[in-house]
Amino acid sequence: MKKFGNAADKINVILSVFNENESLKVKEITERVKEKGYNVKDAHLRMFIHYNMLYKHLRKKEVDGTNRYFVIS
Repeated sequence: MKKFGNAADKINVILSVFNENESLKVKEITERVKEKGYNVKDAHLRMFIHYNMLYKHLRKKEVDGTNRYFVIS
């Protein structure tokens, strides 16, 4: 399993798992990142998105009590 080099690398990998006009849950994002060969946990990814990506790269909306994230275009 690969590890992330730095925050910019992690941001690029997370953004690459999104398709156009798609909103995903953190669990779905984690599964797709793991498919790319990276070792990541749900909780770590959730914290990284909240502190480093929210409102800069991703937006959050609540659907049926769960947070879904989508790319800012």
